[in-house]
Amino acid sequence: MIKQSVPHFFTSLNLLSGCFSIYFAYIFQFETAFIFLLAGVFFDVWDGLLARLLNVESQLGVQLDSMADMITSGLAPGIILSQLFVLAGNHPIEIAVGWPINTVVEFIPWVFIGFILPLGAAFRLARFNLDGSQIKNFIGLPTPAMAMFFGALPLIVRHPDFAFLKPVLISNPALIMLAILFIVLMNTNLILFSFKSFTTGTVDLVLRILIIVVAPVFVVFFGLGGICLAVLFYLVLNLVKISILKIGN
Repeated sequence: MIKQSVPHFFTSLNLLSGCFSIYFAYIFQFETAFIFLLAGVFFDVWDGLLARLLNVESQLGVQLDSMADMITSGLAPGIILSQLFVLAGNHPIEIAVGWPINTVVEFIPWVFIGFILPLGAAFRLARFNLDGSQIKNFIGLPTPAMAMFFGALPLIVRHPDFAFLKPVLISNPALIMLAILFIVLMNTNLILFSFKSFTTGTVDLVLRILIIVVAPVFVVFFGLGGICLAVLFYLVLNLVKISILKIGN
């Protein structure tokens, strides 16, 4: 019984980390929010590994894992994106409501765009649960990669070397385009390399080594915001791989 509960414990930590990330995103403490988001991704990796190592994989664990991922890698980045629309300078509007209660509702319409990220993540997670072919590679961008990109986005534009991009990236058009782009990437049929298996060929092995070497360099030079660049680098490497395979054929 204790052995079966170990993966569930890590899944619970994943979900709680996502909740904490959401709280800190709401009060614009993006660095703390991102740290908890990364903690959730870490626990997400380990719950699956421990389930396989202890041979206690179960349908309950699969469902719990998806629910936790929906919070940490779906809703949390959606809240962060919503808050970025606030930072983009959008002002609230007021709407008088006479029924069922007499009140004035104040809100920023643009922030609701952030919630299309969890919508896209939900479809991605549902497809992943139903698709048993994603054993050695990913089909579409994993939700944790999307979450890490948006979690790191407000940090990278604060870095002195990328501050010039802030007026461009933290704007309504750019944020909308990024949201749509990553929703498409999560739900595309493109095959992306992963670290689930090291038996997928020489090209994948070289690409894995590159991301392992380069990603820490981004973090050393640009702090946690460098993870945003690491996700983009991962996507570029996959585009290179697809081009190589097309040329080979």
